[in-house]
Amino acid sequence: MPSTTVKHVRRSGTVRANGQELFYEIHGDGPALVLVMGIGYDSSLWTLQQVPALSTRFRVVILDNRDVGRSSKATHPYTIADMSDDVAGLLDELDIHRTHLLGLSMGSMIGMEFALRHADRLDRLVLAGPGAAPARSAVDPIYIWNWVKGSDPSGEVFGSLQFTWLFSSAFLRNKQAVQETATLLASNPNPVEPEAYDRQAQAYLHFDALDRLVDIKAPTLVIVGEQDLVTPPWVAREVARGIPGARFEIVTGDGSSHVMPLERPDDFNQLVMNFLAE
Repeated sequence: MPSTTVKHVRRSGTVRANGQELFYEIHGDGPALVLVMGIGYDSSLWTLQQVPALSTRFRVVILDNRDVGRSSKATHPYTIADMSDDVAGLLDELDIHRTHLLGLSMGSMIGMEFALRHADRLDRLVLAGPGAAPARSAVDPIYIWNWVKGSDPSGEVFGSLQFTWLFSSAFLRNKQAVQETATLLASNPNPVEPEAYDRQAQAYLHFDALDRLVDIKAPTLVIVGEQDLVTPPWVAREVARGIPGARFEIVTGDGSSHVMPLERPDDFNQLVMNFLAE
């Protein structure tokens, strides 16, 4: 069944959904495609490389997850499942019954839960840099990130930690690119607070869907970078093997990091568009 297109709604705004105030933007026209960002970042990162390309074929809906950006701050702990229900609630408010969904990192976890909890609303699923069971690990990078976030008032150590985990060696050796990216991220008028980051981190660290992936029915594409340190290829392959019929793609070479959508946007966007057009 083709994805439902969005009709007669504002191109941006805030809606009340699942007990949260969720900020969203809509770009382009065509079948609906929701983009869900990873831990600690708002939807503005999607506008750098994905929205301009994907909105030529799809009506792209981006949202700020609870606790980041222009969405409301939570008042209690929550789960990845709760965040998937946020997406469903937003779709209700936008009168979208079915959609494609692309999630990055924690956004891919939200995508998995959306596929399990709201299967009748999902056409195709793209999981970028996914992991399905951080709860099974004694130590996870996000545990370290969360501690540094709460212990680094200047944000300089946290920023450096993020860069070394998220980006490729080729990027880190380009000092101008690093400085420009750091300046861009620092200019965000809605930085995530340590308490909000901790709530997202706890949801992330307690996530385990590995044994439930077999119940995902939507056609699924799993994409990972060869140089991804956060969710290396074997972790992403574990996700792909757990989902019946899932396609698995590894992008190789320079820029094939956890943030491959930013470092290798042409390759990433083409994989996404080709899959969603099938």
